[in-house]
Amino acid sequence: MMGLSDFKARPLKTAFLLGVAAWPLSAIAQTAPSTTQADTPVAETDDPAASSEIVVTGFRRSLQLANEQKRNADVVSDGISAEDIGKFPDQNLAESLQRITGVQITRNRGEGSSVSIRGLAPDFARTQYNGRTLGSGGSRSFDFTTLSAEFVSAVEVAKSPTADMIEGGLAGTINVKTAHPLDIGKTSFNGTVEGVYEDNPKKLSPRVAGLANYVNASKTFGINVGVAYEQRKYLSLNYQGYGAETGTEGQRNPPVDYNRDGDFGDTYTFNHAQAYQAYPGTRKRLSIIGTVQYKPTDNVNVFADYFHSDFRDKNLWYENATRFTNIAPSLPGQPYGVTASTIDTGLVPQLVAGSQGFLTSMSATGLDHRASTFSQDSRKILNSYAGGFDVTDGDMKVSGQASYFKSTTRNLNNGFATISRGIGTITHPDGLGSPPKVTYGTGYDPIDPSTFYLLSQDFFGGRNSDRNYEGRLDAEYTVEGSFLKSLKAGLYYGDRQNTAVDTRSSANATTLARLSGGRLAFVPGFEGASGAVRATDILKPISFDTKIPNYPASYLVTDLAAYYAIIPYATVIGAVPPQDVSGTGYDVGERTMAAYAQAGFGSADGRLGGNLGIRYVSTQTVSNGLVPDLNGIIIEPGGVFTTVPTGVPTKVKGDYEYFLPSFNVKYELTDALLARGALARVVGRPGLGSLSAGTSVNANVRSINSGNPGLQPYLSDQADLSLEYYLPKQGLLSAAVFYKHLTNYIIDGQVTQTLTAQLRGGGTQTIVFRRNQPLNLSSADIKGAEVAAQIPLAYLGGTFDGLGVFGSFTYIDAPKVPQFQGGPNVPLNDVSKYNYNVGGYFEKYGIGLRGSYTYRSRFTGGDANYFGDGAFTPAYGQLDASASYQITPAMSLSADVTNLLDAVQQTKNNFGLTRIYSQIGRRITAGVHVRF
Repeated sequence: MMGLSDFKARPLKTAFLLGVAAWPLSAIAQTAPSTTQADTPVAETDDPAASSEIVVTGFRRSLQLANEQKRNADVVSDGISAEDIGKFPDQNLAESLQRITGVQITRNRGEGSSVSIRGLAPDFARTQYNGRTLGSGGSRSFDFTTLSAEFVSAVEVAKSPTADMIEGGLAGTINVKTAHPLDIGKTSFNGTVEGVYEDNPKKLSPRVAGLANYVNASKTFGINVGVAYEQRKYLSLNYQGYGAETGTEGQRNPPVDYNRDGDFGDTYTFNHAQAYQAYPGTRKRLSIIGTVQYKPTDNVNVFADYFHSDFRDKNLWYENATRFTNIAPSLPGQPYGVTASTIDTGLVPQLVAGSQGFLTSMSATGLDHRASTFSQDSRKILNSYAGGFDVTDGDMKVSGQASYFKSTTRNLNNGFATISRGIGTITHPDGLGSPPKVTYGTGYDPIDPSTFYLLSQDFFGGRNSDRNYEGRLDAEYTVEGSFLKSLKAGLYYGDRQNTAVDTRSSANATTLARLSGGRLAFVPGFEGASGAVRATDILKPISFDTKIPNYPASYLVTDLAAYYAIIPYATVIGAVPPQDVSGTGYDVGERTMAAYAQAGFGSADGRLGGNLGIRYVSTQTVSNGLVPDLNGIIIEPGGVFTTVPTGVPTKVKGDYEYFLPSFNVKYELTDALLARGALARVVGRPGLGSLSAGTSVNANVRSINSGNPGLQPYLSDQADLSLEYYLPKQGLLSAAVFYKHLTNYIIDGQVTQTLTAQLRGGGTQTIVFRRNQPLNLSSADIKGAEVAAQIPLAYLGGTFDGLGVFGSFTYIDAPKVPQFQGGPNVPLNDVSKYNYNVGGYFEKYGIGLRGSYTYRSRFTGGDANYFGDGAFTPAYGQLDASASYQITPAMSLSADVTNLLDAVQQTKNNFGLTRIYSQIGRRITAGVHVRF
């Protein structure tokens, strides 16, 4: 943990945050109570006949609000707005954001989880909640699966910065906004009750939400409380190839003659493992918000708000796996080895140094066949508190905010290393771009539990804590009657700390036999000196209906009920309680002080406007970690789990400071046509985990990973230019071009390191590892263009009234850079060159229909994976649809379908070998929304 001497200016932090919190109290004390009404909100009507104005509702209302937000912004930006409380266009914020130009998303279990902006990885997108920092772990990116959309009034994506914006959003800043009580303007209640049906498991789960808002008669005080609960019972079906490993025959344990030439000196590339997987699971998300607002006069506004998220994901991980890398006798003297193989000598050598070819098919005796089962339980709890004020005195406005958030993630998983030594053949009948086919030889039944043995029960997991104190104070002076419109200045202080540690323990076969009281028979000498227990009574067959090619009709998994009837969970974990793993943890602290000055300007006719400013940022970091002696690592039988000896405590400090100028200008060429331009220098900080002083080891995939506390932030000098044409009836046409010059780009420094590992139970194994450490080694230029359109078809006449189309297209030109030191140039991570979405809607007579298709072209996850063989995600498109019906002004029905066409997601390596093939299925949500 951090000590008092680790950072400078701690007294300044305390005084600053106390000053921010206390400043408005004196202003309120000097302000006499007022009976003046707060600003009257725009009149609402649920009955179009009751007003002569045209009332825009539904999705069209959402587009209208977003267009107004875009037009009034001081920067190049886009956004999405809710038409009403509880009626955000999508149930997942990331799914909505993907319809914004320049935004791409990645999905987790079928839900949008992380957001990329303009071709940069999610870590470059800064996420804020009502203007303050929001985090969800050691990454700079935010996990949107933890945030319910029920209470969100708008999401703004600022693509160019101003000096008063908190730095760090090199790609852009996403600000999630919720409505304060006096913004809603009346005492009300909005509620939603829905069912969520998942197509793969064919199960229904609840989704409920409610927001109660109270405003007093004088509209000077308000309070609201919202609660949302959602459950998802999902089933993800996958094929996973663990990557193309290159190894020398003699370095296998025991040696394997892959080409059957009688020696063990050849080097080949092969798929480390092919695994068919199923993840049945349940996600539960509880979100709570609360806001108190006091506005005694038009000039004083004080507020405090709270946000809580509790997200839990529990699933089973069933895996049927075979491994090229581990061919051996189950007991001494039994036969093993390759009986036939096919080697492509032209596919790999030009891509992998030293390889003589790729094993495209193989038959073997003693083939490693796993019936693995893992129980996974992850829980993330986030709490965010804030208090702030706005005080206006004549031409002077002073505002401040102090906030705190803490995100805590805990996960504890346990797995069963259940293995059989089979007779099998692995082929690629549909080519490397499709999952392989595994068939079994005469005399071996893959679903006969009597051939399987349990080596160990392993517990593994970890903890991550991410917390941040933050405060800011801003003052703005409005200038009347001149080209200079305003002067603004402010201070900012942030104090963030991220800690993480892995935990692990293992109950070997000897321990399991003892705990079972002999009900699990011990087999000495199986898989080496550790032995095993027979798994005959603890396995069961399962089967799934899936479109994944070559997925097995059925396979064996651990029957948890049968197993825990023999050895209760509490008994086994009590015998081997999980312990912190030396060398894997880190403790990173980061403190930032910033000051800025900004001037706003504009012409007398209001057509020209903009701002010019500069921000000064000073950051100090302290990283604590453990550096272990890697000569003492221990690996389990089969090489799946790695134990690292206790490391030496290490502390490393760092600091940097920058001046960040920014310039934004907009000009109304006509009443409908607006041009914008922006220039800025922006920083993007490394991931907090990348600043770790520790080291982790994975003997199974032969990698060593170290952090680098000395990393400097990314820098971007960037320019934006856009045109926006605002049509009547909520229409919009827009186009933009952008350019970013990145320096200090971080890539992996990579070397090989040979270690002799101890085998648990006796013996040693020599392993060649790839050692990775992030370094500031590169630069890159990114440029692109965006176009978007929202066109109501009412222009074509009354027949088309209520119909509309919308869409956007983004082109990103990103360079190729090495992913590791000395490596070949490959495309920049997470960049899809082409991204588009297109959709249409109909809203009339209380009926609302909407469909949208989103697409992103191929992109890479980088070479810095298990074996450096690349990870490319092919082009992916997804169709979503929704329908609603307004029964009464106070009640509506809705239904949404996510992934209507049941699209599958894939990942491939450098030469087309399938790494991931995943089917999550359709998700249907339907229910009722009420308000009164």
